[in-house]
Amino acid sequence: MLNKHAIWLPGQGSQRVGMGKALSERHAVVKATMEEANEVLGMRLDSLMYEGPMTELTRTDNAQPAILALGVAMYRVYSREWGYLPAMAAGHSLGEITALTCAGAITFPDALRLVRRRGELMQGAAAAGIGAMAAVNGPSPDVVAKVCLETSAGCADGSRIVVVSNMNSERQTVISGHKEAVHEASERLSAHGAAVIPLQLSAPFHSPLMAPAAAQFAEVLSDVSFGEMGFPVVSSLTGLPYGNMAEIAGMLARGLTDPVNWPAVLAFQKSIGVAAAVELGPGNVLKRLAPSDGLRVFAFDDKEDEAHLVAVSRQRDAYSIELLNRCLAIATCVRNRNWNAAEYEQGVASPYRGVQQLVERLRDTEEQVAEAHVLQALAMLESVFRTKGTSAEEQERRLARLRDEFGLRSLPGVSPADRPYAGSLL
Repeated sequence: MLNKHAIWLPGQGSQRVGMGKALSERHAVVKATMEEANEVLGMRLDSLMYEGPMTELTRTDNAQPAILALGVAMYRVYSREWGYLPAMAAGHSLGEITALTCAGAITFPDALRLVRRRGELMQGAAAAGIGAMAAVNGPSPDVVAKVCLETSAGCADGSRIVVVSNMNSERQTVISGHKEAVHEASERLSAHGAAVIPLQLSAPFHSPLMAPAAAQFAEVLSDVSFGEMGFPVVSSLTGLPYGNMAEIAGMLARGLTDPVNWPAVLAFQKSIGVAAAVELGPGNVLKRLAPSDGLRVFAFDDKEDEAHLVAVSRQRDAYSIELLNRCLAIATCVRNRNWNAAEYEQGVASPYRGVQQLVERLRDTEEQVAEAHVLQALAMLESVFRTKGTSAEEQERRLARLRDEFGLRSLPGVSPADRPYAGSLL
């Protein structure tokens, strides 16, 4: 049973008409998130997402804010209502900005404006009509990269470039570049036995041809203030966590020209012992890219997966008799600074015996531990802290440890946890 998991945020291409509609009807926080997005962008983004038309939703400058907004809305349900906290986050291309937003490095309004502008710049590159992209299934990324290099080398002036733009898995790679070069590389790869699928995108995303758009995007990023991250975000370019805020702008600008390396993200995740992930966004494209090597992935947009996530979040709030025993242990080990025998009997010994007797009764009757029982144990602890003269800092530290140990978002009768539970999904 691992208690660490990642969140994954998908990129462009995962959009669909109707995305988020049912969710906004069930969760007030989703509806509020979408209304916030409408106001920031000055358009009815929610109507476009819920009703289409698909041709408008698929436009790069619309699809990117739509996917980001739904990812953030799902994260708010996941964290605020279900009480989860990830061990790390990662996003595929556009999804990296969503991941940084969920982690707190970028405010939601700034993120919406960023991806809207990012989409406009990419849409402008597409309008030039010189580029193309294709998905290559079968050969390893190394084999695909070699064919791209050979194809590009045939044109010394750089007017026919094709490169690997996305390494999605060991058997799926995307290539990008000039139309003619992409076509030639596709034919060579097909001859190698690859299944090549031309993508309905006319811009050469994640290729050197996006350098002008990347330079303009870098200017936009220079005006953004980045905050501290609440959890690590792993770059989809390097497969390593961001070291500090100063790296964010440069890395996001590079994201328009450099290839996405999703296997590197998965390798890092595996190296830190994270064997589960939750995909937040429309569809389940990242779940489908996951290797079948013990990694468990749950897609929020999948009804069965969502039901599982909800069920696990509810199970965590079931109280155990061990929680009561832990309260007794804390009461025993807290240092005593009060040598008044009468006060000690009334404030420590008597309430302690009461919880001891409660635990014995619950064991004998096999009765389910209820909130009232936990409240009694916590009231005992409060009395012990007060009587023994325990400092406020120590009280807070011990209660936080108690919450974390038993996977509780909060303790009844105690102020809510500063951070939600980084809960087990397995």
